[in-house]
Amino acid sequence: MLNSPFTRLCVAASIISGAVTTASFAQEVRLIGKDSNIDVIGNLLSSKDGKYLVETDIGEFVINQDLVTCEGEACPTEQTYVYDLEISAPDEIAEVLVPIIAEGYAAAALEAEAQLYDENGEPVDTETVDVGDHKYGEEHDFALLLTDLEGDDVATFGIHTANGARLFERLAKKDASIIFTETSARKADRSIVSESSGGNLRDFDQERVIAVDGFAMIVNPLNQIPDLSVKQARDIMSGDITNWSEVGGSDAPIHVYSFDPDTEAYHHIEKLLFKKSDKTLTNESSIVHDRTELTTAIMEDVAGFGIVNYAAKRDARAVPLRTTCGIVQDPSLFNLKTEEYYLQERVVAYNRSDIDGYARELVDFLDDGSLDGLVAKAGYIDLSITSDSQERAAERLVAELEEGENEYEAELVEDLLKNMNTHARLSTTFRFAPGSKRFDNKAERDLTRMVRYLAETKPSEVVIVGFTDNKGPFDSNLLISQERAQAALDHLVEVATGGELDGITLKAAGYGELEPVACNDSPRGRAINRRVEVWIAG
Repeated sequence: MLNSPFTRLCVAASIISGAVTTASFAQEVRLIGKDSNIDVIGNLLSSKDGKYLVETDIGEFVINQDLVTCEGEACPTEQTYVYDLEISAPDEIAEVLVPIIAEGYAAAALEAEAQLYDENGEPVDTETVDVGDHKYGEEHDFALLLTDLEGDDVATFGIHTANGARLFERLAKKDASIIFTETSARKADRSIVSESSGGNLRDFDQERVIAVDGFAMIVNPLNQIPDLSVKQARDIMSGDITNWSEVGGSDAPIHVYSFDPDTEAYHHIEKLLFKKSDKTLTNESSIVHDRTELTTAIMEDVAGFGIVNYAAKRDARAVPLRTTCGIVQDPSLFNLKTEEYYLQERVVAYNRSDIDGYARELVDFLDDGSLDGLVAKAGYIDLSITSDSQERAAERLVAELEEGENEYEAELVEDLLKNMNTHARLSTTFRFAPGSKRFDNKAERDLTRMVRYLAETKPSEVVIVGFTDNKGPFDSNLLISQERAQAALDHLVEVATGGELDGITLKAAGYGELEPVACNDSPRGRAINRRVEVWIAG
């Protein structure tokens, strides 16, 4: 690696620009705030990981490069790269998930290594990146260098950070061949890409769900508040609820910890929690700069409350979520994989239809079986299959029986309960468009994952179980659920062309609108309930 032309360029640039790590080479610079009164003069000790370390007459200061303009010969200069592939993604995905996926691709396809560099030619450590200080909407460029085992350059990928509609604009303008996003393509997004001859983003080969990003409401482990609704969490974050006694807890003030509202980290929480609301973060919140700081604060404050990525909650207690219709959702890894937990988003990769070369190879790699391990390494929820008992769901059904359904429905509930008690559920859940037997693209890919899992675990029995929302007559929904379950079973058998399902008893069943896992009072809730589950025994 040290002998590559790219590395020699970066090393030379760092020395010329003063981006060094020892005081003996430090040179004077002036850092002037872009939107603030920052004005610091001192010796630049280092510039890496997006921060300046400056020695002044009154001590050393660390300042985010995004916040200031650097003046002086020691200031780092941007590097110019020639890219073999251009990718766009939001900050953390760009700095963590994409490099780790590219590293897996490089090792498997090219016998190469991957290293991310920032705009100044400084290496970025994906294990220390945190978006707590990244301003939402700011755009940056990174270079992902692929080198072979001898240190020679193989390829350079450009990664440009962007959000929301900007990602699809870059795809339409061919500024990116692949984008990663936590925002599904809207009609307008699909239109601009199609008009640029970029294809249909709904096509199977242009849309890939590769991960889930879930969020947990966290409190100190000593705080045993049983559950919270989305509205209660929003009211706590906005300052409308200020005491734990208002939500069934002890009489103690609530201390809110949050990321800065201008940051990428806060934007995800805002999108899930404050959507269609005029409320904003309370001025009484304590602002933290990374996830470790947030969880540490919660662990040290029995009255603390915050929202953080599920994978980053550490030892803090994740509070169950109570929906508007009373269903309680545990923020568990299993529930996140089923996509039934409210506070979560899909991570989706979209690509143009006219890709070739490295873009084509990288997109194909997104279908590789090793992707789940890379996703987990990056701190996201991967799509690998896990199983869980159905104890809580069965308890709900028992309660429904006690409430007294009509005789016809009661018989179905009893049959459903019997199957639940003898079968575990798998996390992979197939979903359909309204009134359709057609799988979405994720479900189509999940078929291959499911066949591979069943071939490895060899359960004695597999039951494919269909459910619907509550729109329409009960009998019609029952029939739709049975047809979808049978269609899913037929698809599964079609994919298993190598005898993977031999020796396994296969069945299909449908229970219509029984056993909702989300509330039917919203389009999102109804979409979650239109599903096909996979149950196994033995």
